[in-house]
Amino acid sequence: MMIEKLPSTYASILNALVELYMASKKPVKSRDIAEKLGINEGTVRNSMVALRAMGYIESKTGPYGGYVPTQKALEYVKMPTNTVFALDIAPITINKLPTNLYVTGIELLDVINPFSNRALVRVIGDMKNIRIGDNVRIGPTANSRVIIEGVITEKNEGLRELVVAINKLIAIPKVKVEALMSKNVITIRHDSPLKEAAKVFAERKIRALPVIDDEGRIVGLITTSEIAKAYYEGNLNVRVEDYARRDVPTIDKEADIYDAMRLMTVNKIGRLIVVSGGKPVGIITRTDILQYLASLD
Repeated sequence: MMIEKLPSTYASILNALVELYMASKKPVKSRDIAEKLGINEGTVRNSMVALRAMGYIESKTGPYGGYVPTQKALEYVKMPTNTVFALDIAPITINKLPTNLYVTGIELLDVINPFSNRALVRVIGDMKNIRIGDNVRIGPTANSRVIIEGVITEKNEGLRELVVAINKLIAIPKVKVEALMSKNVITIRHDSPLKEAAKVFAERKIRALPVIDDEGRIVGLITTSEIAKAYYEGNLNVRVEDYARRDVPTIDKEADIYDAMRLMTVNKIGRLIVVSGGKPVGIITRTDILQYLASLD
């Protein structure tokens, strides 16, 4: 059975109906759907007339009546093409600033028109500070590995939807961290004098050094911040391990660059130490990844 593509309002109402029905196993009132979506109940009732005519719902009368999804509705909600990136979650950046908004679905519009490519974006979170004309960056999405950059042209808080005019759409390829990392990694032994680390920072003009043990495995990280702290405390005659950080952001050289991006985002850092067998073999930065993605245009 072929299932037609529904307009976004109908699809949102149908998704809400199915979710509410599956939770209660009872007919769902139009006011409950309206409350869930934050829209007018009259909009829900008018949409239900069309959805019933298309075979997506059934009406139950009486004091305990309401709407019940049909098998066709259940199939539609589970259909992979319901949204282009079904069940995907992705962060949103507005005007280059992070937000507490997340994307739950993206539907590409005007795909056959190269001069008017847009995306319908469904979000969760507080939308009140979003404005028409804001520059937006979405992603990378968790499953489809997509980044979208563009401008917000429409906003619907009731349906929790944005329309974005797409300036750039990038699908992150499967590339190993090893392919993009810098192999010129400088390390320092855990028992080295802290002054030696300060000397390396000054000569190499770098800000962080992986700290290794006697077998060459990474055991920490020393940065210019720790050097400054030691100087402030009058402790420059100590060893690197006395001030090294133990929580080292690392990633295996065989990992995917998407995993590196996620780790950087979660930990709010711009670089990762690349390891193999616990030993540092390189460094990958956010700039390395962004330059690579930019080259894909």
